[in-house]
Amino acid sequence: MVAFLGDNLKKNRYKFAIGILLAASLSGSEISWLPQGSIFPALYLDPAAGQQSISILSYEVEGETQQLMYVPISLSMRQQFLRSVQAGGQQWELGMEFTIYSQFSIVDAGDAFMGGLQNADYRISSIFHYQHTLTTLYKVSLFHQSSHLGDDYIIRNLVVTPTLRTQNYEQLDLTWYKKLTGLNLYGVAGYNVSPNTVRKRLLLQFGGDWIHLLPKNPGLALLAGVDIKLYEHYDYVPNIRIGAGVEFARGTPTPVKILLNYYQGQLPYSTLENQKVRLIGLGLIFDFPRNIE
Repeated sequence: MVAFLGDNLKKNRYKFAIGILLAASLSGSEISWLPQGSIFPALYLDPAAGQQSISILSYEVEGETQQLMYVPISLSMRQQFLRSVQAGGQQWELGMEFTIYSQFSIVDAGDAFMGGLQNADYRISSIFHYQHTLTTLYKVSLFHQSSHLGDDYIIRNLVVTPTLRTQNYEQLDLTWYKKLTGLNLYGVAGYNVSPNTVRKRLLLQFGGDWIHLLPKNPGLALLAGVDIKLYEHYDYVPNIRIGAGVEFARGTPTPVKILLNYYQGQLPYSTLENQKVRLIGLGLIFDFPRNIE
């Protein structure tokens, strides 16, 4: 009986300590349940960003001569469960995010152009955002991702053997984000935490974007930026995406970006990730409803 009570006391001690820490973090705070928007901006030049987007791109694969058109589409849902605004202006939020990255390809079959679903990636993430100051934010995310060839691609290419599973894994990411005057910078360190994986572990990512406001048109802004990813899986050879364009409806919860962008590196999606590609074209990005700056 004494041993039983002792075990319960030990278990309850940890629960009590967690409760004390949680209460301390919430004391003197303004708490919101299921709040709208997010305090953390989207890394919109990251091909894996959780956002609504569609791009029409030329698709050049290293070592192949066939010209393709590539249409990646991302559809995403994000919801914060809890937001705490501290007395000193600091705040944090806890939520989740789910994104589908569908990729369509269009090829010249001789008599006609043929298109179809090439692949679809699925990612679900738990996310924690922390705003330390008005200009410095942090993000911690843990996600599961899986990737699947589309039926159209399998039938057209007579695929009869299993495809690579390097895009099926779990990863923990830590992101640092800094707002400067007319410039935003970020850095990401990611680690593949899947216990049994065919993918090497480490990811390093960094980038930034430049913003030029138009005084006569406050709803418009010129944008330019770069995103660079270095995967241990590909010996840290950089995957680079560069973009420039215009943002409309700036200052509202749902701005729209039109970007001319260029990508070079491993195909950023799908079980065909081992392809080295160049992607050039236009992209349209609809931002999530988020807190107006």
